Amino acid sequence: MKEEKSFGKKLVTIVGGAAVLASAFWFGGGAVGLPGGIRGGLAGLVFMAMIYAILLALPKGELKEKTFFQNIRFKLPVAIVLGVIIWFTAGAFGFPVWWQIEFVAFAMVGLLYFIILDMRALKVEKSAADWSFRLIATYALASVLFITITAQLPQFDPAYELEKLNKPPVKLSGLAGPEVIAAGREVFENNKCFNCHKVFWEGNSDRGPNLGTKQIGLYPEDYIKEQILEPRKIQSPGFDDPKSKKAMPTYYGEDLSDDELDALVAYLKTMRDPTHIPVEGKFGEQWTWWDDPKILEEGQKVFEGLEPATEGLNCAVCHGKDGIPMMTGALDFRNENNPDTDKMPDHIDAKLKDWPDALWYRRVTRGVDNTPMAPWGTIFPHLYLWKAEAYARTFHDPLDKRTEKRPVPPVPTKEEIESWKKEGMFLDPLL
Repeated sequence: MKEEKSFGKKLVTIVGGAAVLASAFWFGGGAVGLPGGIRGGLAGLVFMAMIYAILLALPKGELKEKTFFQNIRFKLPVAIVLGVIIWFTAGAFGFPVWWQIEFVAFAMVGLLYFIILDMRALKVEKSAADWSFRLIATYALASVLFITITAQLPQFDPAYELEKLNKPPVKLSGLAGPEVIAAGREVFENNKCFNCHKVFWEGNSDRGPNLGTKQIGLYPEDYIKEQILEPRKIQSPGFDDPKSKKAMPTYYGEDLSDDELDALVAYLKTMRDPTHIPVEGKFGEQWTWWDDPKILEEGQKVFEGLEPATEGLNCAVCHGKDGIPMMTGALDFRNENNPDTDKMPDHIDAKLKDWPDALWYRRVTRGVDNTPMAPWGTIFPHLYLWKAEAYARTFHDPLDKRTEKRPVPPVPTKEEIESWKKEGMFLDPLL
């Protein structure tokens, strides 16, 4: 009984200490600007150390030689469960799939290590040849495990890297839209942009904004070029800490030719999502434009016809500056229980407060048949239409009355993005 109580106390101490240490890494790392991936990795190491400490703290029974089955019957299930936890935890923190494989592989190496420790005791060496052989065999086993596992991971290929360096620069003359976009993606890859930026589900890190969920393609070409050439001039929301400000290199103006820059911008202009409003901020600390005070302020200008970039667009003419409709049939944004229009074939049975982002987007960009609600998406930049939609929601859902932020939407899959193009949801022939 004493031994059980002693183990219980040890267990509480180990788990409690690990929780405190993991929290310190997560929140302390956030305070000093460490990316979520690194903080998650440190917390994962603490978790693995906790498992090891628990194994060491287990009550010691009478020492007996174990059969191979007795050796693995407890370790194997624990290692499998631990591998599954590591896989999904690493994925949740945004680690690329090869890192997930590496983490799980090291957990399996740990399994083999503990199995070897519990194997039948070796006989006492009777000569220098015996212990030399066993020492070399142990080293050889560890080397084989390391080489076998790492050989499955992506390898550095000097020939491939030299081929990229010697490849002639991009020339846009004679290239069509899709070819220009493909060339731009190649520029993005060759300049290691994926090392810091994700593009929807692709990429290795969240050190910089996810250019897909941020929807950088909504922004004007001049703005995108400025962000590439002068990244310190306007910092992306959520990345204004000192470390993030210095993260983006400033040498692309010298490294990229005009054609390469134009191709890169063409590729980035495809980063749009007609089913979700843009998302800002770092992974783990993100928010949508529905909850962004700055966007709502800009959206009010669009809604009231005061935005120079959308001259001729004035939502308040019909819907009212204070939300009271000025025209018969105009949607009253103050009433959260108003239904969707039944004049469109894609009508859905949803109240205004429950409208999905995609419905807001379709109604504003494509309009409503046989009404003054025109397809504004064929006339005005969608960047500003999203902002106007964000402001329109505040008539029935004021920002200062909200108790919590709207959830950040999931990252679209490759299949979803392909379906947007096939269904022509962008109102843009290039996409």
